[in-house]
Amino acid sequence: MRWTEQSLSSLTTTDGFRLRGESMTRIEVFSDAAFAFAVTMLVISLSTIPHNYHELITAIQKIPSFAASFAVMMLIWITHRRWSQRFGLDDGVSTFLTLALIFVVLVYVYPLKLIMDLMFYAFSQRWFPSDFQVSNTTEVAVLVAIFSVGYCLIALIQLGLYHRATSKADDLCLNKLEQLLIRKELLVWGVQAILALVVVFIALVFMSSLGYLAGLVYSLTSVLIPLVTLPTRRKIRAYLADPSSDNS
Repeated sequence: MRWTEQSLSSLTTTDGFRLRGESMTRIEVFSDAAFAFAVTMLVISLSTIPHNYHELITAIQKIPSFAASFAVMMLIWITHRRWSQRFGLDDGVSTFLTLALIFVVLVYVYPLKLIMDLMFYAFSQRWFPSDFQVSNTTEVAVLVAIFSVGYCLIALIQLGLYHRATSKADDLCLNKLEQLLIRKELLVWGVQAILALVVVFIALVFMSSLGYLAGLVYSLTSVLIPLVTLPTRRKIRAYLADPSSDNS
């Protein structure tokens, strides 16, 4: 669909974007079902219903890692839902990227749960249980690398989705603010993809020594994203203060 300013004027605006995709497409329904199935896989991984007091306490101790895994899955779902609402694209490339995201998520769900189990197990001094057993730090480094490959692929797919929106700027009739906001999203996902690659590199290269600590690189996210997006955020503020100015 080719939008015009007149047809866009009646749309709801959220976070600077006019929501072109509030009506769900079949691929969005499918992606929602796939994410629901991924969460079901997380629930199944909690094992069976407790049959005694000890099993009940063990099940309760597993809740934090499940909650963390669930939160990550929901963040991925929300980011894709937000993209769909903003642009409403249903072309071949967008469909392919969405299907790729679903595929990665369904494969990614178990490495995600395992890494969360081990993280809570280690940080709690073994109070939180972990059904996944590792015999040395090399195996932990490999698990971190596998997890980070999945995270990198998700970030790259998100980059692809926003690049697709940029390539459809004329059809979507993107205004200056929306283009700046897309640029910010590209930077955010670019930083996350690069960090994930760095984690994979460190985990595999230093596998037998400090590779298991590679995940600490993700702590740089809270510093790098504000730093990298600072110029774009300044342009956004300048545009909001004076829409007639040229902030390119």
